[in-house]
Amino acid sequence: MTPPPVWLNTLGCPEWSLETIAHHAKVFGYNGIELRANEDGNHFHPGASPEETERVGRLFRNAGVPVTSLMGYTKFAFTDRSEIAANQAVLRQLIQQARILGAPFIRSFAGQLPKGSDRAAMIRTVADALHPLAEEALASGIRIGLETHDDWCSGEVIKAVMDRANSRGLGVVYDILNAWDSGAEPWDVAYPLLKPHILYCHLKDGYRLADGKLRYVLLGAGDLPLRAILARFKADGFEGAFSFEWEKKWHAELEAPERAMPHFPHKVRATWASV
Repeated sequence: MTPPPVWLNTLGCPEWSLETIAHHAKVFGYNGIELRANEDGNHFHPGASPEETERVGRLFRNAGVPVTSLMGYTKFAFTDRSEIAANQAVLRQLIQQARILGAPFIRSFAGQLPKGSDRAAMIRTVADALHPLAEEALASGIRIGLETHDDWCSGEVIKAVMDRANSRGLGVVYDILNAWDSGAEPWDVAYPLLKPHILYCHLKDGYRLADGKLRYVLLGAGDLPLRAILARFKADGFEGAFSFEWEKKWHAELEAPERAMPHFPHKVRATWASV
């Protein structure tokens, strides 16, 4: 079976220019770019003009590593309807930008549960907020991926959102380490529930330090059961991509992108071939 595509997530190289990212992604063997789109403008702003958006898309296409996903930061687990509306407006901007970029996916969050909120009510809130946006995205050939993150790492909970939203325009960005590290359930319990909805995966590795914090390490050097996971994905005919989310922007102590980023495509492809 052909190895799945590997994408470079720009969270791992906060100091690099877009031109540097495009060059190194191609040299390192990546197939596409998961482009961070945040209000801080590193590396792309959700308010960027159509002209700037087209320039960025052309830059990566010309380098042979097109933008495959906009890594947005919208959240919808709020009791305040104005907060939901504001995030919907941002996600609508991202849909328009993804259309110009030619990116088939946009990443979103649900967000942490508000204090004292009811889980079932928040599932309804998140799903109902995302449904119209997912339908709008799908009309442009784009799908929104809800990431397993924060209080939303349980396969059962994410499946409930998918079932309630009931749109082909909504799927899951399966951050495998997030879900595994959350302790919500074993990965092989969550995976069957998520499988029909997975658009693509964030893949990274780590282990727990004595103080309880998670230490990120190069893929295969931590406690993530990488071989078992890739063997299951391969056996199931996974047709998505694995995106390398090296959290250098949030963790300055991590190895430099020049060291970490060439390792990922090799490790994924070599492990995939051996399972």
